[in-house]
Amino acid sequence: AIASHQAVDYWKNGGMRAVAFNDPSLLTCVSNDFGYRHVFAKPIEMFADAGDALIAISSSGQSENILRGVEAARRARCRVITLSGFRPDNPLRRLGELNFWVPTDSYGHVEITHLAICHSVVDAIMAGRR
Repeated sequence: AIASHQAVDYWKNGGMRAVAFNDPSLLTCVSNDFGYRHVFAKPIEMFADAGDALIAISSSGQSENILRGVEAARRARCRVITLSGFRPDNPLRRLGELNFWVPTDSYGHVEITHLAICHSVVDAIMAGRR
């Protein structure tokens, strides 16, 4: 939900190309044909261009589908920004060029902090364009 909402804000308010790979048909097709662990990697392999930025969001930082998506983005020479929580040594946090880590094991606190970070970024982009 965070990624979907932010993709719209980054496009509409930030004026940048942004997409969240959350279409139900895409999710079920990739999951059925390749396995759920590839649900983000496959569309990233198809649509990512060198120099794009991937914002990877996982509360625990351990979601295999997110980690594989990051690996696909890195192969495509994309910039990687991570948002995670829970353990400071979570795998996702080690994969980004810019990492936002929330030091709590509460899903709600991690998710609301991730949302605030994403809103702050788009607000900064909008302010920079004024």
